[in-house]
Amino acid sequence: MIDHYKVLGVGNTASQTDIKRSFRALALKYHPDRNKNSEEAKQKFMQIVEAYEVLSDEQARKKYDSIVYYSHYDKTPIQRQWTPPADFDRIYSYAEIKRAYRHAGIGGGMWDISETASVGMWKATMILFGCLAAIVIFIMLLL
Repeated sequence: MIDHYKVLGVGNTASQTDIKRSFRALALKYHPDRNKNSEEAKQKFMQIVEAYEVLSDEQARKKYDSIVYYSHYDKTPIQRQWTPPADFDRIYSYAEIKRAYRHAGIGGGMWDISETASVGMWKATMILFGCLAAIVIFIMLLL
């Protein structure tokens, strides 16, 4: 049995804000589109989405905490099968997560996943390599 709290990396007393923040970070990290459609990343992403769908809904979370996760008699996990909703691909597409994350007002640094950030990193990398090449040539001319 998968512990949804462990999947999202939060405690069982986590607030909805903490759950949402953890989901966004993990969804961006393990999204199949970002991991070259890796099967392992896809499985991890499905677990993250399942955990978020259960823990983000107050009613589902209460049910999970009291009935689904532990039985009332012997405190052992109960097995259950999760099936993704019909609009799973639309709601949890990488583009939709990026759009929602962009509107959250968080930007810059390592969390900026916009296309301009990728171009900027590429330019900075090329400038760095150019500077290193110039230093190597300068050192070779001195010898």
